[in-house]
Amino acid sequence: MIEAHRFSDIGKGLEGQVLDYLQARGQEATFPHLVAVAEESAKWARFFDLDEAAAYQAGLLHDISVVIPDEERLAFHEAHHLEILKAERHLPMLLHQQQSAILAKEVFQVTDPGILSAISCHTTLKAGATSLDHCLFLADKIKWDRGTIPPYCDDLTNLLERKELLQASLLYLEWLFNNDIQVIHPWALEALKELRSQVTVNL
Repeated sequence: MIEAHRFSDIGKGLEGQVLDYLQARGQEATFPHLVAVAEESAKWARFFDLDEAAAYQAGLLHDISVVIPDEERLAFHEAHHLEILKAERHLPMLLHQQQSAILAKEVFQVTDPGILSAISCHTTLKAGATSLDHCLFLADKIKWDRGTIPPYCDDLTNLLERKELLQASLLYLEWLFNNDIQVIHPWALEALKELRSQVTVNL
């Protein structure tokens, strides 16, 4: 099992710490995606008058749990005495969002609850999400790591440029549930239902 060791080299910037951490575990290929999401998250945070630095930090750490092999994720979660949902047992990769928040706290000493919240739901979102949660969630979807332009990207970006943050998240979740879902995670379903009750998407 991957152990969470405290990162002691505080003289380096977070980018350097993250890269060193990934390189030491053979996962440096993830670094460009982390930077891309961090920059995208910071861009929209600035646009929505949110904490740009927090959004950037959350982006840099959102997938840091790539260092945990999928076959070890259940054991990692159990070792932290955390609930594992049925969907997560079926697809342990879904635990990576919460485990990234754990490593952000234990390895990189992140204590800001807003940053940890955004990291912990960046894949599924959740009901009662904050604006920063939405910001990182959408940045990750705009800068997805499949090597192609997301099919929803133009519509999502247009909504963001109109300052329709919740509508943009709803648009993505609607697309996800109609086109690309492997396992229905309760957090995503609850977020979808909540957003449907709050906003409508007008393209």
